[in-house]
Amino acid sequence: MIRSLASAIPEDGSLTFFGDVAQQIYGQRTSWRFADLTIPKVWEFKENYRNTKQIARLGLAISKMPYFEGIADIVAPTFSRADGSLPTLVECDSREKQLTIAARVAKNSGTTKSVAVLFKNRQQERLISEKLPNNAKRLHGKMGQWGEGPGIYYGTFHSAKGLEFDFVILPFLEKDNLPDSEHILSHGEEDALIYDGRLIYVAVTRAKTDLLLLYTGTVTPLLPTESSLYNRGEVHHD
Repeated sequence: MIRSLASAIPEDGSLTFFGDVAQQIYGQRTSWRFADLTIPKVWEFKENYRNTKQIARLGLAISKMPYFEGIADIVAPTFSRADGSLPTLVECDSREKQLTIAARVAKNSGTTKSVAVLFKNRQQERLISEKLPNNAKRLHGKMGQWGEGPGIYYGTFHSAKGLEFDFVILPFLEKDNLPDSEHILSHGEEDALIYDGRLIYVAVTRAKTDLLLLYTGTVTPLLPTESSLYNRGEVHHD
């Protein structure tokens, strides 16, 4: 597609291409160099206008994980001037408890903030739908309108790409869910880590001010282990 666009530009014209290689979830090992483009000038956009310092720091730590090694053109962002709370990482004793917490937090915060509950696939997404208010909106590619302001949204990591929310909630961040076991069987562990690692990066960086990460058992190896990145909690059944 990039080559086709370049061919359509007249000799006295130009093509400006914007990209974030860390969010490259539709294909791998592709860049403007791979597309045989002659680049006379490169601008690097380093200022982070979306995320708080704490969320930006987690996103940067994810981009430094081993599964990002060897990927060209990653630009380390300058931290946002906005300050906020640390992303909260909570261990729950069951997936049902994760869903209960996600729904409760979404309902409480959705009156004053835009809140998104995100999952790796549609099957998991459906588990939250009946727990949310009727006015909660499902994210999908054919959404006709996008309303700003408070509200609750739910969907997949893919469906949230390109969007932003005040508060993002990510359930099911345990090792036996991410990286995806079927992807490992079909493409190998390394490929699964690369693919799902980028999805985690996309999901985390959708959050503007608040981020809640939920898991049961052992947390996914796709997240950095540095304790200073999180406010850790533990929730069990009452």
